[in-house]
Amino acid sequence: MAQDIAREQNITPHEALLGLVRTATARAAYVETVISERLRAHVESGGDPLTPPRELMTWLKQSREERRLAAATAKQAVDAGVMVALERRLDLEGELVASALAAALDALDLGAEQRMRALGAAQQHLLGAGALPGSNDQPE
Repeated sequence: MAQDIAREQNITPHEALLGLVRTATARAAYVETVISERLRAHVESGGDPLTPPRELMTWLKQSREERRLAAATAKQAVDAGVMVALERRLDLEGELVASALAAALDALDLGAEQRMRALGAAQQHLLGAGALPGSNDQPE
């Protein structure tokens, strides 16, 4: 759903999820307002506050459902935000490693062929980052 909204409104899926969270919490708040007003009217007309009128049962059920949906949507937004932050962090760490490697190679004043060999070795090491030390085997 968030993907569809994001495409339609030309926003990120994370922004779409946040919009859905706002909508869900607004609906939950509206239902709570209806319940409060009806319960207040019930009590003012002499009703027992601990025994809500039968007409409120549907609203109470709706309140639980709206809160459940709001919580689920909020969790999706949090999970999406965590993933976005993790992706951003991994990108920044990758850029930092590349920058440090380039600075080290620049300091060595290597020729083009030696520089390419060094970059190739670094690439092979990174591609085999899960390999066990001293072997070509991958961990199980």
